[in-house]
Amino acid sequence: MNESHDIIDIGVNLAHRSFRADRKQVIERAFAAGVQRMVITGTSVVGSQEGMRIAGEYPGQLFATAGVHPHDSRNCTETTISELRHLATHKEVVAIGECGLDFNRDFSPRPQQEKWFEAQVALAEELQMPLFLHERDAHQRF
Repeated sequence: MNESHDIIDIGVNLAHRSFRADRKQVIERAFAAGVQRMVITGTSVVGSQEGMRIAGEYPGQLFATAGVHPHDSRNCTETTISELRHLATHKEVVAIGECGLDFNRDFSPRPQQEKWFEAQVALAEELQMPLFLHERDAHQRF
């Protein structure tokens, strides 16, 4: 019996600046290694926009999430959720996140992390979309 298995990488950080110089080569190497599809992780509004743009260059192969990582929640503003909502209307965007709580490094104050995590969970619920979640050293509160 010849079984076929799709390989999907659900958490690629291709929107990160460290991939700027060789992003195309990294993507092509992944495809050559058998990865059929990838989901680019959105960790900020700008990063989510960039992830969506990159995904648009590879229709049906690359997708993106729209969200704010707990490390970046300190940068959220009153427009963050509406911007994420708008991004989620695009076909490339398949989930809300990466959102959650990270009490290990506390790059953003815990109250900010909690506020924006709750707001993104509510957005995913409103839009009936999956969540891409992150939790580190915050299990009880998570």
